[in-house]
Order: sequence, then C-alpha cells, then structure tokens
Amino acid sequence: MMRMHPPCRVLSLTTLGALAVLVLSGCVAAGEPSSAESSLSGATEMPKFTGPFAAEYEEAWQKNETASVRTTLEDGRISDQEWSQVITTLTTCLSDHGITLVKYNEEDGSYESNVGDANGDVVNESMGECEQESGEAWIGRLYRGQTNNPNNIPETQLLTDCLIRNRAVPETYTVEQYLADAPNMNFPYIDDHGGEIFDECNRDMGFVR
Repeated sequence: MMRMHPPCRVLSLTTLGALAVLVLSGCVAAGEPSSAESSLSGATEMPKFTGPFAAEYEEAWQKNETASVRTTLEDGRISDQEWSQVITTLTTCLSDHGITLVKYNEEDGSYESNVGDANGDVVNESMGECEQESGEAWIGRLYRGQTNNPNNIPETQLLTDCLIRNRAVPETYTVEQYLADAPNMNFPYIDDHGGEIFDECNRDMGFVR
C-alpha cells in the first residue's frame, strides 16, 4: 500500500511484498486531533514569526497543537537535532502501532513502512496520529524548505528559472506562462531534450546540464 499526504495528494494503493506504505511529507492527515492533543490547544500563545517562512510557521503552529511540536516551532528555526528527534518520535510512535519504519527519504520526505497484514484504514489512522504527534509533516516541510530554499522562493519560480537556465525554454519565458502551460504539460521547448530537462528540474531545481 502506498500513500502520499502533502499537499494532500494521494497515490494509488499498491502491494510491495510485505505490505509497505510510502508517505510524502507536507500535509498533515485529515481528521481531528486526539483528546490528548486537544487538551493542549491554546496552552501557548503563538509567537510572532518573522522571515521568509513566517506564514508556514504560523500555519504549522495553528494546525498542530502538540506541545512538543510547538516547542520545536517557537523559535522559527528547525535545527538538525530537532529534526532528528522528530524522526525518532515518528519511528517510536509507528512501532507502538505495530508499524516498522523501513526507510525515510530526507530528500523529499517520503518514507516506507512495513505494516504486515494490518487493515489499511487502521494503518492510515495510526500513521496520521504519528505524523501529528511527531510533527513530521509540518516540521519536515519547514526543515527541507529552510535547508534547500532558504529564501522560500515559490516552486513555480524555481522551476521556471531552472528551465531557462538549462535552455529548455526561451529566456523570455515567465512564471505566468509556466502556470498556463503546466496543466497540459505543453511547454514551448527549444531543446530536443526539453522533457528530460523538465524532469531533472523537478527532481533538483538547482540542476544545470
């Protein structure tokens, strides 16, 4: 079974040998917080976040009321040590629900878990609880964003710049044109390998041939 959660995009379910689950960070699973989490609601006033990721920190704070997660968020910066603790908490929580974290991919926030023969709905609920408890989805998105894109430049701008930098599209190509072309993948490539360049840019927006 495979699952992706941010921004709330879902992949089809697939069996991978012993049942495995693939989750991509960025959007907390839908549903109300547990009673323990709800009891923490309003316990701490939201700090005044500043900088390129201020809006993302505010959203993360408002949508995850777990005390430990808010403590991690409150200084507006995710350290390597804090991120390591998030993964430890996620791993422990999943284990408590009978789920083994097999591999966590730091590059995109996806992870594979061995869930045995557990019921899919129960697994999804358990994973959502663990993502909420650890703050993995929110904190992971912020950690990767601050590491890979410290100025929080919109992804559409990064992709457009990457296509231009690698001469896949004209130098005059704009973000507005990208947004118009993207739904149908109808880009005005000026390079025979334009499609390959686009794929590379999606994997690594700093890509240069």
